[in-house]
Amino acid sequence: LLAKFQAQEVEIIRLKERVKILEDKEGMIGDISGDDAPIKGRSTNEEEAPAERITTDLEEIARVLTSMDAATVLAGETNVPTGS
Repeated sequence: LLAKFQAQEVEIIRLKERVKILEDKEGMIGDISGDDAPIKGRSTNEEEAPAERITTDLEEIARVLTSMDAATVLAGETNVPTGS
C-alpha cells in the first residue's frame, strides 16, 4: 500500500506540473491571439471560451486528485510516513 500511495503522490506531482505548464502556455497563447486580427470572421470571444473551459477542467482535475489523496489517507488505506 505504501508503494501505491507513493505512486499516487508522484502522479499528483506530475499532473500539477502539467497543469502549471498548460496554464503558462494558455497565458502565452492568450497574449498572442489577443493581438492577432480575427480569422475568417471569428471574434476573439469565440476563441476565449475553450481556454476558459480548459482552466476550469484543470482546476477540477487538481481538486479531484487532491481530494482522492486526502480520502485515501483518511480511509486509513495506507501508512503515511511522519518522519518520527
